[in-house]
Amino acid sequence: MVATGMPHITHATIRHLLRVCMAFCLLSLGSMMVGVAQRDSTQSMQLQVVDITDNGSGTSLARPSAAAVQSLSALQIQHLPTLQLSDALKYLSGVVIKDYGGIGGLKTISVRGLGSQHTGMLYDGIPITDCQTGQIDLGKLSLDNISSVELTVGTDESVLLPARAHSYSNLIRLRTFQTLPDKPLHLKTAITFGSYGMVSPLIQCTHLIKSRKYEHRFLIWNLNASYLQSKGDYLYTLHYGGVRDSVSLEKRQNTDIATFNTEANVLVQLRQGEQLSFKGYYYDSHRGLPNATILYNLNASQRLDNHNGFGQMNYRKIFNRKWSYLLNAKFNYDYTHYLDPEYLNEAHRLDNTYQQYEGYISNAVCFAPLHKKIVYVPRGRDLFLGLANDLFYNQLESDNIDYQHPARFTSMTALTARYQDRRWAVNGNLLLTTVNNMAQDTTLGSTFVHLSPALSLSVQAHKHFRVRAFFKDIFRMPTFNDLYYREVGNLNLQPEKTWQWDLGFTGETPKLWNGCFSMAASIDGYYNIVRDKIVAFPTRNLFSWSMINYGRVHIAGAEINLRGVFTIHQHHHIMLNANCTYQYAVDRTDPGYATYNHQIPYTPRWAGSISTTAQIAKVCISYAVMLSGKRYALGENIPENEVAGYADHSLAVQYETKIDECTLGLKVELLNLSDKNYEVVRNYPMQGTSFRMKVYFQY
Repeated sequence: MVATGMPHITHATIRHLLRVCMAFCLLSLGSMMVGVAQRDSTQSMQLQVVDITDNGSGTSLARPSAAAVQSLSALQIQHLPTLQLSDALKYLSGVVIKDYGGIGGLKTISVRGLGSQHTGMLYDGIPITDCQTGQIDLGKLSLDNISSVELTVGTDESVLLPARAHSYSNLIRLRTFQTLPDKPLHLKTAITFGSYGMVSPLIQCTHLIKSRKYEHRFLIWNLNASYLQSKGDYLYTLHYGGVRDSVSLEKRQNTDIATFNTEANVLVQLRQGEQLSFKGYYYDSHRGLPNATILYNLNASQRLDNHNGFGQMNYRKIFNRKWSYLLNAKFNYDYTHYLDPEYLNEAHRLDNTYQQYEGYISNAVCFAPLHKKIVYVPRGRDLFLGLANDLFYNQLESDNIDYQHPARFTSMTALTARYQDRRWAVNGNLLLTTVNNMAQDTTLGSTFVHLSPALSLSVQAHKHFRVRAFFKDIFRMPTFNDLYYREVGNLNLQPEKTWQWDLGFTGETPKLWNGCFSMAASIDGYYNIVRDKIVAFPTRNLFSWSMINYGRVHIAGAEINLRGVFTIHQHHHIMLNANCTYQYAVDRTDPGYATYNHQIPYTPRWAGSISTTAQIAKVCISYAVMLSGKRYALGENIPENEVAGYADHSLAVQYETKIDECTLGLKVELLNLSDKNYEVVRNYPMQGTSFRMKVYFQY
């Protein structure tokens, strides 16, 4: 909905609002520091470091949440063949990772047939964003400092959340601190070697300082730094035509990468129920961009440099049994340099730089009118009401777009409610989004206003069985690249609007065979309608895309998740995880179009994964296979556009031994055992069989 009568917000107004936000942050920090000096005078709920989740050996999928929630603990991630966040997410149902090959290839996510911009990412409670493309490269995020990864599809069960978290169809949570460290000082060093010149050293330090005067006060600081480099020049088979035509063995070119990643975290428990945390992050990468493997055009020379840094603050406070408060603030800077020395223009080169800025502040409050106990008991009856407001300002600086200094000011306000008792859990929220686009041409500075409702329901139908359902409305603006980028921008793009429905069942068995075996399962059926779906197609290389609107897309699908644990002995157990996803995602824009009722690009009908882990004393063996059916590179489902399905088999063997308080470990991974150069994206072959070896020391 476009509100044409609303006034245009100028840059001066934005600067004034940011000053007000910063002043509010400083006042809030001042009140916190005053509170530190005061003695605990009110008995309130203990605020843990984070919400405790499954430790990795449990099987629970039958959570009281009405949303579909899947999680991986640090222990599970450690056992699986994983290096980057994209590797871990591949083992979750409904997830399709668009992987452009190699360690340095771009990796984006699609969940339940929706674009990557529909999946938000909270890093210790605060969103990670990219205003230029809207896509987060999952290959940028290391797993070494992550204690858990959680994917939520639907309405989140938490009431005390930033309003921005309600604006996504799906939400990925990354947590740094899961529980309190078991000793004051933790040190970790590791180095990983792999095929094609890969080497990646890591150093990590975590320090816990407890207050001697107050029992509930402590400080944790964490420092993590890693470096990764790889040539990525793997061999692949190039097909010149049909099955009976000739082939040649080629080497992937311009696939080198060098990245440096450092992160610092500080978490302070000020008083009982009061917590403050800071995060500083910096990422630096230099990489080549390989071309699509097109006949007689295998050389590539494009380069991409990226520097990204952000600082964020999170403050939580439980005032009493009924009231709690959350404050988030963040500043993000991102620099991108793209060079194509062989571009066919007058200058015979393309040299583009982009600088992004984002200022963000969020306030949220939660009220529990029925709360009578100091510690909440889930079996009791309770009502939670929440109100959150987020303000964020995005700006893109570049001489390579048609409109100088595009900027956007966004306000999101969410009203949430949650009721639950012994059997029922009902969640609902209303999200009001106001977006003001600002560009050099004031005719483009229109304001968009959208109200997005969401409602979910969960009921305990049996002691070990739950039924859940939800509806969610999502509104997504085009990104700056979608609109303004000179080569691929499309000023006629409309905001994308999505309706989601879901009906699911979750169940878990009691402990069987004298407590040796337990199993959990979940089944979800869903239906999504996307209007004005924004679709990106890669063109010459990974930096150039083509943006279009699909008028209407219908997505019907089903997911099945199974998880089981068989305990042979205290230190001997076997874990099994399996999932399968069916998606019928078709274009329903116009019956006269050639693509009508055709599966949308790069969305397989069938996909799934199976992983099993056997822990035998000090040795852990994991086997995993990821499966995907055929897909289509373009909208027409014809043989010329077909991308074949694949099965990717991997094996990991890990050995750990303890010497006093130290841990020594060795992990060896064999990837893509079938040695197939399958393609996730057409003409971007994946590497064949490769290996990684990691040696680590922990204190």
